[in-house]
Amino acid sequence: MIVLTTFAIGLSTAGLRSVPCYALAGGLIIAAFVLAALFSAGAVSLIALVFALLAYNAGIAAPVFAAFILARRRQA
Repeated sequence: MIVLTTFAIGLSTAGLRSVPCYALAGGLIIAAFVLAALFSAGAVSLIALVFALLAYNAGIAAPVFAAFILARRRQA
């Protein structure tokens, strides 16, 4: 569920096309993870954070790759 949520955040920030928005969203993902880790009773896995950040980056890259593929089809 975390991966899907961060992928959706990446898709939504990709539409803004602003580097400060990318950095702010990525920072907020890390901040939410750190706060959840501080207030949780059990152990926290850093692999979940890594997967969340990878999904966020994939969410940003997906529209870029889709636009690249569509542009190549229009030229051919």
